[in-house]
Amino acid sequence: MEYPIWQLTTLGGGFWIAVIATLHVYVAHFAVGGGLFLVLTERAAYKSNNPHLLQYAKKHTRFFLLLTMAFGGVSGVAIWLTVALLAPEATITLIHQFVFGWAAEWVCFLGEIVALIIYYYAWDSMDRRDHMAVGWLYFLFGWLSLFLINGIVGFMLTPGRWIETKSFWDGFFNPSFWPSLVFRSFFSAVCAGLFGFVTATRIKDEATRLRTVRVCSAWTVFGVLAVFLSGWWYVAAMPPEQYEMIVFKSNRVSDFMRYFWIFGAATLVGGLLLAVKTPRRMSFALALVVLVVGQGLFGSFEFIREAGRKPYLIWDTVYSSSILKARVPVINQQGAIASAKWAPPELADGITEENAKIAGAFLFQLECSACHSIHGPMNEITARTAQYNVDGMDAFLTGMGKLNKYMPPFIGNSEERMLLARYIAEDLNGHAPEEPVAMPEMAEPPSAPFDPDTSEYVLVGWCARGMGFFSQNDKWTLLPPSNVIRAQLVLRDPAPERVMDGVTITYSIEADQDSPALTGTLEADADAGRFEARVSIPPYAKGEYNPLPVVTLTAKDGSGAVLATTMVAAPTSDQMGCFNCHSGGMMQDGSGMASATVENILATHDRMNSTKLAQTKGVVECVSCHDDSIQGVENNADKPNLSAAIHGVHAVYMAGREAEGSCLKCHPQSTLRGQHELLGFTCTDCHGEIEDLAVSLLRAEQERGVPGADRLLARITPRTMTNSEAIKPRRPWVNQPDCLTCHVDFAPPETDSAFNVWTEDADGLFAARRDDMDAMNCGACHGSPHAVYPASPRDNMQPMQYMGEAQALGAGGTCTVCHVESMEDPVHHPGMGLD
Repeated sequence: MEYPIWQLTTLGGGFWIAVIATLHVYVAHFAVGGGLFLVLTERAAYKSNNPHLLQYAKKHTRFFLLLTMAFGGVSGVAIWLTVALLAPEATITLIHQFVFGWAAEWVCFLGEIVALIIYYYAWDSMDRRDHMAVGWLYFLFGWLSLFLINGIVGFMLTPGRWIETKSFWDGFFNPSFWPSLVFRSFFSAVCAGLFGFVTATRIKDEATRLRTVRVCSAWTVFGVLAVFLSGWWYVAAMPPEQYEMIVFKSNRVSDFMRYFWIFGAATLVGGLLLAVKTPRRMSFALALVVLVVGQGLFGSFEFIREAGRKPYLIWDTVYSSSILKARVPVINQQGAIASAKWAPPELADGITEENAKIAGAFLFQLECSACHSIHGPMNEITARTAQYNVDGMDAFLTGMGKLNKYMPPFIGNSEERMLLARYIAEDLNGHAPEEPVAMPEMAEPPSAPFDPDTSEYVLVGWCARGMGFFSQNDKWTLLPPSNVIRAQLVLRDPAPERVMDGVTITYSIEADQDSPALTGTLEADADAGRFEARVSIPPYAKGEYNPLPVVTLTAKDGSGAVLATTMVAAPTSDQMGCFNCHSGGMMQDGSGMASATVENILATHDRMNSTKLAQTKGVVECVSCHDDSIQGVENNADKPNLSAAIHGVHAVYMAGREAEGSCLKCHPQSTLRGQHELLGFTCTDCHGEIEDLAVSLLRAEQERGVPGADRLLARITPRTMTNSEAIKPRRPWVNQPDCLTCHVDFAPPETDSAFNVWTEDADGLFAARRDDMDAMNCGACHGSPHAVYPASPRDNMQPMQYMGEAQALGAGGTCTVCHVESMEDPVHHPGMGLD
């Protein structure tokens, strides 16, 4: 924010750090271990009186001088130049905090230079004892440089108590200081052996060459084994959050962890092979190969170590985007562009549609380019975001840094977040601005016969769920296309009777034009006073799109004579909106789910949870891991139930959005069809904002002791409550919003929110509740959940059949539907509005 941006696209900042830093640090470790190797080799030459070994030591010193001082010095300057341009905020923090440490390191480095120059150029003119003393001084200065740099580098990873105290010594002797120092000391020895191979294989005297190569092999092999042990100590010594990031949370680390063991094994094997007597030419080629493999070993470990520092450059202080964590609240309030001192002049007067692309490009450079390239070799951005359209990219940016903490959070306001989402999705990935998916209109509902003068029975039906949505594809099953159909039969009379005995109620559901209708019989439930059947409902009817298939219910007596017929819309839809964020689109005719969408969803799950669902043969069923009472799967205590897991994760990424931008991005558009929707109510009025809904579900899982519930809860901030503890836990499909929260004593509503007052059990649900007489279910007169009368034309079939108007049965004096004659008092519940 305080400094200009070094704008890199193809070769992003991560590329230059990876190339320059890993090469320099490899050579820098050789500068430490090689100093000890030189002195010990010279001493061995004197003790054995071996002129060939002494000559080798001198030549190796020349190689050592050129590599460590020339290349090492230049690459060291290159590191300072690179980090100063790419991460100025972190660089200035290190300089201000460790002025004394840097000064001491530069003194040691000067001592290295002087000692090495004297050591090489006075090789033949200086007394042996004095010459070796200079060599020991070089090694001492080199190791002290490592000691000092190790404290500063370790501070960036594990600042420890410095976060609170800002003390030089707390930052320097940080939690990872000693294991890191031991690890780097042993790796310095490995580097000495690896680089020693290159020059040792050029010794002309065969016996000396073989002996020296074997000595280098010992340095390498035993050094690598020590590196393995100290490396584990190094990682294990890190604070829990960083240890967890390295070992469990960072998907990228698993690859580098595998490379670390591969390169480590290859280095060991190469070192052992070189110890065996081989032709001189072959040995030199193998030495070069082993040297490169050693670079891979060290580089992979550095990437593993760096993973523990993400998403920071200096842990808990400076983000990898070079933004100070302490400034984030102010920047979020003011906006990132307004807070940046070097924003493009075109943005000085505010954001408009004309400069939106410039703003998006600048935000990318500001917050992404330090790690991501555009069509380059390092963390290429388009490959990682190709599946996201604008909505999906905006959701990803919203949740960035919360569940997957490898990246920092987006810093700025919601308008800027959308500008960056548009830039990545439209300008970089070429996704055209999307038009809303046009949903085909539903056909006019049919009608069933009823004559108020002659009909002896009234048959009413409703569904237990307001919408049975599912994912129609051949790879993934979220929910099955099912619903529970319920019905009651009433004998019309001034004192009507509910009929349960001696009758049969069957159902017939429209099916695809090439398939026969689905038929079956509803089972009598004497305790509940109704008939019901759980039915798999097809999403199509006669080849046309149909999210609300028509169910024909027929009541017959024992002889098979038809007593009554009615129709009910069975709300079932495969219009899930997963493609809104996961790309791919729908499968056909505005329904179903494209294979690309499913693959993106499974890949996202794999990346976030270290699973391998995308590689699974056959159909992936969510309930194989997650409980879901609606599907009869319970008692899995290892993972949050299906509803808690889905809403918990999506609440992180869709935080701050209203129902249209959260609930209805996923749930079918036809979910709400009743009177409440006509009055302007949305999902959130009853179920709460997506964050609050997720908290209610996760709190129940937290009480159940499910691992992962706490982690999700910690990432979600409630919208309508002061804190998570104020939200009551609930189980999905069982503890739902209670209608009487708003309609106290069945009166007109006193409030417009039913959130946080849940039904106690399944019997309290609207679709199962009965009237004060314990005779009729609420759904019998009011319709299915989410579609209470008056509702969409397709849901109004029974009111139109029995009353000729779209109202609840019995409303406005229509008691004659069942009672034959008008009633003066509301017997089913107060407030029926009989007049």
